[in-house]
Amino acid sequence: MKKYLTSGLISLILLLIPFYVNAQEKEYYQALKTYIQKGNELFDMPGMAIGIYKDGKIVFAEGFGRRNALEKEKVDPETVFAIASCSKAFTAVCMAILVEEGKLSWTDKVIDHFPEFKLHDPYITREIEVQDLLSHRSGLQTFDGDLLWYGSGYSRQEIIHRIQFRENPYSFRSQFGYQNVMFIAAGELIKKVSGKSWDDFLMEKILLPIDMKSTSTTNKNYTSAMNVAIPHNDGQPMDFINYDNAGPAASMNSSVNDLLKWVELLLNHGTYKDKEIFSADQYYKLTSLLTPLNGGKGESIGERHFFGYGLGWFLEDYQGRKVIQHGGGLPGFHCKVVLVPEENLGFVVLANQISGLVEATYKKILDFYLCKEEKDWAQLYYDNAQKMNLKTEEEKLKAEASRIKETLPSLPLESYAGKYTDKMYGDAMITLENGKLAVELTPSKQLFNATLNHWHFDTFQFKFKDPFLPEGYVTFWLDNKGQPEYFTIDLENPDFHFYKLKFERVEK
Repeated sequence: MKKYLTSGLISLILLLIPFYVNAQEKEYYQALKTYIQKGNELFDMPGMAIGIYKDGKIVFAEGFGRRNALEKEKVDPETVFAIASCSKAFTAVCMAILVEEGKLSWTDKVIDHFPEFKLHDPYITREIEVQDLLSHRSGLQTFDGDLLWYGSGYSRQEIIHRIQFRENPYSFRSQFGYQNVMFIAAGELIKKVSGKSWDDFLMEKILLPIDMKSTSTTNKNYTSAMNVAIPHNDGQPMDFINYDNAGPAASMNSSVNDLLKWVELLLNHGTYKDKEIFSADQYYKLTSLLTPLNGGKGESIGERHFFGYGLGWFLEDYQGRKVIQHGGGLPGFHCKVVLVPEENLGFVVLANQISGLVEATYKKILDFYLCKEEKDWAQLYYDNAQKMNLKTEEEKLKAEASRIKETLPSLPLESYAGKYTDKMYGDAMITLENGKLAVELTPSKQLFNATLNHWHFDTFQFKFKDPFLPEGYVTFWLDNKGQPEYFTIDLENPDFHFYKLKFERVEK
């Protein structure tokens, strides 16, 4: 009798376990929702959308805040955000499909398919392979050449042509240098090999087959009636910037619901609802480490032991599991796509403002599934942001203190006016308007134009129209005849290398 009672009790417990686990998960997702809502308030975040795919199903898909901070429309799982560099993984899969079709191989030389492709270093031009375009080891520095596509009228072809005038600061395959222009080149390579634009190839081979109906490669066709998140900077709405020329690196737009289909495809190693889009072999190629990065000491349990880049993905371990992830950021947008294959877990974080809350949410979700820690990542990232803001203010005070007051320009203001050019970037105009100099960088003149205010000697302070960028300085350098020979730009920011530009005077 006792034996049967014990067996019955065990059976009852086994029956109750799923209900207990389900209740526990519901409790967690409610806690996560509350946590994100508080994080939104802490960071003054306009809007976010988050989705989690676990064990073959969507377990969380929520919108937070508003599509436009000045209007009432709320974010939901169908709201479309720019996904910036999370576009790169799609480009890598496009290339994998071409490999699978036998149209190229990962180790093919780029110039064998794309003879116009050229970098500054002839050796790298000759030796660079298809896989090198997608793994950030081209010899270019992080963000080299990004000024070519940001807000400019240059086509993808023109961007690729102009990158040859930027010197390769690193030896080939010697260092990681995060590259957007090489992904743009990869898109043009796809066009060369397939006969279809990157946009059309992506639509035909991936987006349509897995029913990603809300996903696009351009924001040109947006209307006010669409469920689209508006970009923000410091809580204020911004104008959209078109990124079509950066397409394979950064131009895609999508929603949580669509990206969870992408997550499902990847967690199933290239198969979506019994439909193979690409093979498991290619999945493992894409998510294998090609370019190593410093993973840290790795001497304590829970620490990271490896870190690097595959093909369109960052790869690392966290709490003993392999994490495949990529973030993306553009002025007014921030996102993260994450895969943890050992947990059959994937999730997406989208936001319409660059913010530490995106990374904090990423860490918070990982902790729940991998270690159950109660670390308040949002507060940690917020505190760090406050420190960075304080540092920025201190740098402004230092700049002001270093200013040499009561100096004058070397020449009358009209003497600085004229047309200048940088060999890689293109033209710039210095004009005299209402007694003040003005600067306009021609390729991106809608964003990069400003009045120049005298700072000291031949240096002028300015603030570009682009709200994303801080104040900067233009300095004119005179030749041995005392005439302006060229000007340089000092604009401190982590994304664009203004300091590498040298605008030489070509016309008065």
